[in-house]
Amino acid sequence: MSVYLSAGTGTVVHRICDELRTQIEGRSLSAGTRMPSVRQLAREREISTFTAAEVYNVLVAAGVLEARRGLGYFVPNRRAIRSHRPFLPEFAADALWEHRRGAHGHIEVDAGCGWLPADWLSGESIHQAMRAVARRSQPRPSGYGDPYGSAELRAYLATQLQRRGIGATEDQIVLTHGASQALDLIVRHCLAPGDQVVVEDPGYPPLFELLRARGVTQLSVPRIEDGPDLNALERLLNSKRPRLLFTNTTCQNPTGTTTHAHVVQQIVHLASKFGCGIVEDDIFAELVSRTELSLASLDQLQHVCYVSSFSKTISPDMRVGYLAASKAMAERLARGKATCSLATSDLMERLTLSILMHPHHRRDLERLRRRLDSAQTTVQQSLEAQGVQLAYKPRSGMFLWGKLPSQASVAKIWQLALEHEVLLAPGELFRPTGEATPYWRFNVAHCDTAKLYEFLQLCQRSGGMSG
Repeated sequence: MSVYLSAGTGTVVHRICDELRTQIEGRSLSAGTRMPSVRQLAREREISTFTAAEVYNVLVAAGVLEARRGLGYFVPNRRAIRSHRPFLPEFAADALWEHRRGAHGHIEVDAGCGWLPADWLSGESIHQAMRAVARRSQPRPSGYGDPYGSAELRAYLATQLQRRGIGATEDQIVLTHGASQALDLIVRHCLAPGDQVVVEDPGYPPLFELLRARGVTQLSVPRIEDGPDLNALERLLNSKRPRLLFTNTTCQNPTGTTTHAHVVQQIVHLASKFGCGIVEDDIFAELVSRTELSLASLDQLQHVCYVSSFSKTISPDMRVGYLAASKAMAERLARGKATCSLATSDLMERLTLSILMHPHHRRDLERLRRRLDSAQTTVQQSLEAQGVQLAYKPRSGMFLWGKLPSQASVAKIWQLALEHEVLLAPGELFRPTGEATPYWRFNVAHCDTAKLYEFLQLCQRSGGMSG
């Protein structure tokens, strides 16, 4: 995979990489020069150690620096340096992946992860569905199947979407390998390098990576309590005329906020006024008891592409998601899916349908909602008692967005947490630019533990420390 990107879409990592490369090519840094350590570079540039490590990873991958085990990073012979082009870090499936990989040792509390604990989901339902599918399975013709996915599951989803007010038919739904593939298909087949889109800040890290890899310019709109900031959004739509707006409507990742009905209405109005399409990521919609107003229900899939999956309600391992769009857009994206992956797994889709139609699924889902609602209340109270400042207080969903009771650097807090067997999710990973923020993402399903609270008490006692 290429590590380069067309100019004009820089992040903190990109900018520092370009600056260092310019110094090397201008001979300000000569061959054999030893570079500052990761920690030293982080201090000099006022960035986190995660960002500093990523800078060196990108430069080594591009041949601009060489890593010597146990010694550090060095400027190689000039003949080894490739001609200059702007940088893009190697694509990762999750922006947390790099710092998760660096978390050596035992982790007892994964406080900022993006999934539910296994025992919160109904493993027995999956086992029963597997047995049922195995009993009912008949020999099937060879081949890769329909690029749209299982007709039976799409028909079921069409009925469920209609109950949410979204008038989708079977041929408007494309099944995908999780919501991630749905977003990837949209980015690949609806956008071209140099296009501009609006994303939420903070928002979903893998989406940012997909857009960077495509060479798309990201215009950020602040995510506030009632949804995307409407004033900022209108200014961007009016001045930049972006092609698409990507937004996470219900229980947004990472803030936990849900877009209010009046904001949903205004977003649809503004998008129509300025000719901007909308991608509505509603992956958490099933985690709330009441049906929230969606962009897709107002627009009826004319200009909205609706994305969801079952990774939060059945299992992350299922990797079954879907998108719903206009017939023309669904056909375009199904063709794109056939090009890159031929088809999705018919077996997994039949298994998913069996689980969804099981009499106990609705009961299991309601139990999961109640458990999450209860965890929100408990964890919010406990975090605040330990000095965490919560930006918002959602009633449902998985996430909270908060400041820790410490003035220490992000890198120092993260490392201290690791020493206490706690893995945190720094807020900068959820920003389109990667810029520093004092906020962190918390997953309430993993946070109600003495181990985390003990660490936060330590932060609170040493709140004035710096570094």
